[in-house]
Amino acid sequence: MAAENILTIEHLNVFYGKKQALFDVNLTLAEGKILGLAGESGCGKSTLARTIVGMNRQYTGTMDLKAQDPQMIFQDPYASLNPAKKIGWQLTEPLRLDKARQWTEEERRARVREVLSQVELNEALLDRYPSQLSGGQRQRVAIGIALMRRPKLVIADEPVSALDVTIQAQVLKLLKQLHEELRLSMIFISHDLRVIYQLCDRVVVMKEGHLLEQGDVREVYRHPREEYTRTLLEAAGISYNNKL
Repeated sequence: MAAENILTIEHLNVFYGKKQALFDVNLTLAEGKILGLAGESGCGKSTLARTIVGMNRQYTGTMDLKAQDPQMIFQDPYASLNPAKKIGWQLTEPLRLDKARQWTEEERRARVREVLSQVELNEALLDRYPSQLSGGQRQRVAIGIALMRRPKLVIADEPVSALDVTIQAQVLKLLKQLHEELRLSMIFISHDLRVIYQLCDRVVVMKEGHLLEQGDVREVYRHPREEYTRTLLEAAGISYNNKL
């Protein structure tokens, strides 16, 4: 039986003041699946993500989101973390701000320990500041913060592009593991088409605010319909019309 859609977007147009940023976007995300957003910088991927989580409110069209409190993981963990606060404080902050539930101090500590285990970090890091952590550790903390309130939908906006290649592979493996263990629905934004192929079930290709092509990631990569998609695949060194 096919999974229900956790997100359905129809005829979405997004504006910044009088300037239109997204044009007639239509897409769906099935519950428990990973959707990749691909395209060059400035094509509208992050604008779409921020609109889904409620950061952009100037839009027309409809968004049916069956997940409360969707969370984002940003590209640069050093910029997204508060440099003046210890890691333990930052992990518990989402629980302190949770309006749906009053967490006791003991419950907060237990939840922090649980999430640290999920993102494979040691409790010794709780008393450290972001500047005392490696880039990979900071991104794992950022992932942990996003997971604290058990969201059903997480949007990862270029979450590994600021990391070196070895750490990228580790964080991607962690995201895949969390997706499977927690049955997370996920939107994964990247300009790296190889990473999208490894991680995602479906892919959406965007250009200049328009959605050009979407479908099963293997089908789109092997039989791209749009010239722009073929150009992206060629630039990534990916041969289409053949198995990767």
